[in-house]
Amino acid sequence: MEIKVEKGDLAQHPAKAVIVNLFEGVTSPGGGTGAVDKALDGAISQLIAEGEIKGKKSELTLIHTLGKLPTPRVLVVGLGKQEGFSLDTVRDVTGNALRRLRRTGASTVATIVHGAGIAGLDPEACAQAIAEGAMMGLYRFDRLKKPDEDRKQIDTVTLVEFEESKLEALRRGAERGRILGQGT
Repeated sequence: MEIKVEKGDLAQHPAKAVIVNLFEGVTSPGGGTGAVDKALDGAISQLIAEGEIKGKKSELTLIHTLGKLPTPRVLVVGLGKQEGFSLDTVRDVTGNALRRLRRTGASTVATIVHGAGIAGLDPEACAQAIAEGAMMGLYRFDRLKKPDEDRKQIDTVTLVEFEESKLEALRRGAERGRILGQGT
């Protein structure tokens, strides 16, 4: 699996699926999640208001964009309470989200950098945790199984960041996480 870092607007990314996040108790999404919500005409905010999205840790809500975005699917992942948020949470929610998207057949996924915004964690460490979560969360031991041509897999995970100044640190963290995840 390839892990990339790109500068851009997550709401305009052409991946087969996009991952955004939400802390528990947030009623109005901001940052990348807010941008995607706006592009979806407030669909995420509406689901929050209706109680379908609560932001509980590892809560997964799949939204079909129906042509409103270049991506066909948006997955909103709950991060839990902000005060208990850590790099372990980043790893866990990344693995859970990617396993869910693998079942949909999404071969390319773009994600927000969980924890590098209002959570205040180091962006490089967050990128490393995302890469580790991706590598370990999608690992399957299938050496002893017969080949399955219909087996779904994610080929590329792209971390999308709007701020140019964070890109180099994100690339370092993502590469370190990919190496550590492969070796585990």
